[in-house]
Amino acid sequence: MDAELELQATSLAFYRPPAKLTLSQWADEFAVLSAESSAEAGRWKTLPYQRGIMDAFTDPRVETVVWMKSARVGATKIFNHLVGYHMHQDPCPVMFVQPTVEDAEGHSKSEIAPMLRDTPCLRGLVGDSKQKDGGNTILEKSFPGGVLGLVGANSARGFRRVSRRVVLFDEVDGYPATTNEGDQIKLGIRRSEYYWNRKIGIASTPTTKDFSRIERWFLRTDQRRYFVPCPHCSHHQVLRWQQFKWEQGQPETVGYECESCTARIPHSQKRWMVERGEWRATAIADAPGLVGFHLWAAYSYSPNASWEQLVREFLEVKSDRDQLRTFVNTVLGEPFEDDYTAKLSPDGLMARREEYLPGSCPAGVLLLTCGVDVQDNRLAVSVWGWGRGEEAWLVWHQEIHGDPTREEVWEQLDTVLAAGWPMVGGGDLKIAALGVDSGGHCTHEVYEFARQRRARGVIPLKGANTAGKPVIGKGSKQDVNRRDQTIRKGVTLYLVGTDTAKTTIFGRLRHTQTGPGSFHFGQGADDEFFRQLTAEKQQMRTVKGFPVREWVKASGDRNEALDCLVYAYATLQWVARRYNRATMWDQLERHVKAAATAEQPPPEPARKARVRPAVNSVTSW
Repeated sequence: MDAELELQATSLAFYRPPAKLTLSQWADEFAVLSAESSAEAGRWKTLPYQRGIMDAFTDPRVETVVWMKSARVGATKIFNHLVGYHMHQDPCPVMFVQPTVEDAEGHSKSEIAPMLRDTPCLRGLVGDSKQKDGGNTILEKSFPGGVLGLVGANSARGFRRVSRRVVLFDEVDGYPATTNEGDQIKLGIRRSEYYWNRKIGIASTPTTKDFSRIERWFLRTDQRRYFVPCPHCSHHQVLRWQQFKWEQGQPETVGYECESCTARIPHSQKRWMVERGEWRATAIADAPGLVGFHLWAAYSYSPNASWEQLVREFLEVKSDRDQLRTFVNTVLGEPFEDDYTAKLSPDGLMARREEYLPGSCPAGVLLLTCGVDVQDNRLAVSVWGWGRGEEAWLVWHQEIHGDPTREEVWEQLDTVLAAGWPMVGGGDLKIAALGVDSGGHCTHEVYEFARQRRARGVIPLKGANTAGKPVIGKGSKQDVNRRDQTIRKGVTLYLVGTDTAKTTIFGRLRHTQTGPGSFHFGQGADDEFFRQLTAEKQQMRTVKGFPVREWVKASGDRNEALDCLVYAYATLQWVARRYNRATMWDQLERHVKAAATAEQPPPEPARKARVRPAVNSVTSW
């Protein structure tokens, strides 16, 4: 009788559905690493920091998993395991999106095909590629209950006329900006909209801050990070690069300094920490079921990711901008913050103010230019001093209130142009050239003001926000329309490459050390000035399928201080055309010394010009 019951139980077991496994459980039981694509072939073993990520893909409460990562953390293998899981455990249509069609073909050949061959439970699920039934091609593999389609993000065809329950996006920061039909991630997600239990996976190593797709997606999630305990005080913390300490020139001495007890933790205790770690959410997601993970190489068990090795890699690249970018992206798993995309803090710039009064020229100033931004009811005016290597000092910034269509407003600006600005060593400097915005308000008034004062170095400017444009163009003749007559070719208009100028300015503003290219601010610069100076940042938009950076300001913010600086900097480049750049600052320094000792005004620049600007004329001594 017992034998009969045992036989019945065995027979029923044949019909019993397989136990419902999480992805990590399935991988530990069934997954096999192939020799072609793995450093160590054989059975897969889920590492502690991988388990939470893997199991999120099989958590019914989770719809979208976002993973911002470094290299050496097993992301590609985990996506492959998810494909295998759905072939064996939970059949359904799957889409796997790679950056290009060539990448998709390569992934199919080097990763998927070996996995199907070497994983016992997957053998035979996909038809023989030699058969002509179309069930097993490089980019499409059919299996009982589902299909795997591999797609290149550079081809819109792969997103058409298909419906997929699971959609995986790999290395999204490597995708082209868009296809002709729109953003690839949105296109792919749309292919899953009919499934109530759909699953979206988005993973990538990030690229540039504020332009990284994976960063933008990660910031929408609950931002889970892996917290590990300190062996000394048990304080749980996220491993951060700045907490790694080593003796100068000795990477082998590296240890992790606990942020709580400051004890130095050696690399030998990394596994102990990681094994006791846990994923914790650090933000509130934009939507339910949207989870995100950030993981970088310091957690990795790879022999090439020891803490000593990471320090050695950093020391090799820290002085090379391009190589440092690669380190930040592929080791730290973080977006690289370009100088021109970095957010500058008004408070940070305020803290750098120096002890000189508005209206005075500190030591080092050899030339003055003025930038004027025209608004409907005021002129914003900045006088900037320039020294060797284009070191810059804010000398004066004010607003002239009034209707710019009225002469008295321009008379006040004329007073600024004619003023002498005292130097530290004695004597005064006059403004060498003044650039005034003519692109938005009161164009005719600007033209007339510039025409009447062209011998005094006044030039009309117009912004051209196009990448790659020179800071100031060659100039083009414009008519001046007056009430009584039209003066043909009465003024020369200069286009300003505002994108180029702002990129240069923001890059230099970040540097805190004095010297060539640095900026100085006196006590006259207030909170409002610095808010206006930092009111813009770069954002990315797509033009004809390519990503383009453009400068934008937040809604409601004023940016006149920045515009004035752009015009003053463009005017400096206009003045510099009249000099031999190799000797320009030497000439100007002699002029400043002459002014300080009450000598004659400076002579003409070495390079003759049709219209001579009043460069560094001395007004009083």
